[in-house]
Amino acid sequence: MAKEKSKHKKKILSKFSLGLWILSIILMTVLGYFIFQANVLPFKYFIAIVIIFVLVLAIHGLLVLKKRTKSWVLIFVNIITIAFMSVEAFAIFKINDTLTFLRNNLGAYFETNVYNIVVNKESDYDTLESLQGHKLTIYKDMDDMSEFEKSLKFKLDNEYEYQENVAELLENIKEDKEMILIVNSGNYDAMLDMDKDFEGQVKIIDTIIVTTQIEQQNTGINVTKDPFVVYLSGIDTRSNYLPSRSLSDVNMIIAINPETRRILMVHIPRDYYVKLHGTEGLNDKLTHAGTIGGIELSMSTISDLLEIELPYYVRVNFNSVVNLVDAIGGLSINSDVNYSFNCYTDRGCTFHPGINNVGGRCALAFARERYAYESGDRHRGENQEQIIQLIIDKVTSSSTLINNYSEILKALDGTFQTNITEDEITSLVKMQINDMRGWDIETANVTGTGASMPTYSYPNQNLYVMNPDMESVKVAVSKLDEVLGTTNE
Repeated sequence: MAKEKSKHKKKILSKFSLGLWILSIILMTVLGYFIFQANVLPFKYFIAIVIIFVLVLAIHGLLVLKKRTKSWVLIFVNIITIAFMSVEAFAIFKINDTLTFLRNNLGAYFETNVYNIVVNKESDYDTLESLQGHKLTIYKDMDDMSEFEKSLKFKLDNEYEYQENVAELLENIKEDKEMILIVNSGNYDAMLDMDKDFEGQVKIIDTIIVTTQIEQQNTGINVTKDPFVVYLSGIDTRSNYLPSRSLSDVNMIIAINPETRRILMVHIPRDYYVKLHGTEGLNDKLTHAGTIGGIELSMSTISDLLEIELPYYVRVNFNSVVNLVDAIGGLSINSDVNYSFNCYTDRGCTFHPGINNVGGRCALAFARERYAYESGDRHRGENQEQIIQLIIDKVTSSSTLINNYSEILKALDGTFQTNITEDEITSLVKMQINDMRGWDIETANVTGTGASMPTYSYPNQNLYVMNPDMESVKVAVSKLDEVLGTTNE
């Protein structure tokens, strides 16, 4: 009787082991498929993993199918198999999260324009319904406003007229209690930046969101072999959107040479007084390029200044810095001045000489601070480079990736826009995994002197600008040529 019970238990164990083996085959196959789809492992590593998978499954199968395998051996193998399957399931989950993140965020396929419906603070308008029947004044910021007009009809079906002097319109709305102005949020934010009292003189009734498709352009660049340049634009927006027209408060050029493993970062001050590409007349602040012509005008203007091609861009909302820094457990920021100060944008953030351990809110305040320094925007650029370097160092550390991986993806999801494709990013990751060589990171910032000048955007008033020091520009151009392996004619 006992012998029959033992045989019965062995039979149940054998069937369970067989089922577990079949399930492990399915799970390993699925994991192999996800690894292949991720396309970040060099071929030699992928083949090695496949061989290991096959060997493990073969040994497991032999033990399960062999009738004379002892029960304790099957139990031991099953425990090991369950442990492996748990790891495989976790890996599948993480890889799937990664693939979803890459597909949602890499390769810009759409752009978003946000339009504010603005009225005077003292007007009787307070809801969309109160605007019905009144004429709208719309700043025409694009040649083709057809997509905007379609979106407008979902909100208001009023009579409207287009005007093209945004500075005059924004000045008029401060006094005109009857006016209903619809203006791109980038121009609205630029007015807030220029006139600190403006926000208290107007109110936003509602917003109109216009999303249009972007045609992807093939750069023809092999990012694992050819030197290339990325424009990092930190946009100053008061919303969680990434509107295509916005102030570009951080302007960082990152030149990358994958063959020599050199990276050069060039910070250009937001108030740099430059000729906007394709415009005539007055120069303007570089930051205003983003409000007039979006990322394209910012890139072409910088291309003119530094005599380089800019095939790639990354646009980052300031809000994403807060989320990312918190997700990686904060930063140890070095304040290189010999006095303490409270950040202008967040008085609750105090920095002392030396190392300051901060979270995302104060890291962002530090990145935006300029009033605490004699050199103003130049010093702010150096601070921004420090924060970028600290984030890169921490995100690429194995302990941070293992412990905070999901939080990092969640923090970044939807907070940036780039035309770098999924294939290009995975190619760079694969290259790095293949040889694990280090990178030499250098900086070459351009400088200038402060002045008060009229601008292309606001020709009838003087604004603070920074006149470029062309010698520093020449040095930056020379270093860019050196890192990229190019020669200026």
